[in-house]
Amino acid sequence: MEDLRNSLSGRRSGLDLLLSKIPGYGGYRDKELRREADQKLRLYLADQFSQQLRRAEEVSQQMLTGPGLSQLAEMGQANTRLQTLIDRVKTASQGYTGFFDAVKIGDEELDRLYEFDENMLHTVDDIAAALEALQAALDAGETDKLAPVVRRYARAISDAATTFDRRKEILAGLGY
Repeated sequence: MEDLRNSLSGRRSGLDLLLSKIPGYGGYRDKELRREADQKLRLYLADQFSQQLRRAEEVSQQMLTGPGLSQLAEMGQANTRLQTLIDRVKTASQGYTGFFDAVKIGDEELDRLYEFDENMLHTVDDIAAALEALQAALDAGETDKLAPVVRRYARAISDAATTFDRRKEILAGLGY
């Protein structure tokens, strides 16, 4: 995925360019663009998690018949945790301070927040890999492998949620 911070800063209007000549405004606007990039990245991340949830729900439907029925409750709980994570990602704080706020957040801190959110994309890959293993076990009729792969899927979601919890530590370092 391209770095949204760069693409958003290239779309400045004539008014923004004029206002950037006001002392302090240029830095403020750059921070706003960084926050906007982070928000877009988080929405993209939430969308990627949502795609995995749709896949998981399809797999759950396949589990309704046959040997997968015994793992359906754990699968449903994991899907609920994934939906909760999606909601948390969508509504997460963007490290905002206004132009006149006493606490100022610097570019480095905003970059750290963006990079953290960008690294969260790796957790999507872990969830996708777990779902692929689950689908493979279902397709092969390997009933003895269903419980471990459902647990792997649930663990991937828990790990993603734990990783996302660390975002609060970054925000705490920003003065929140």
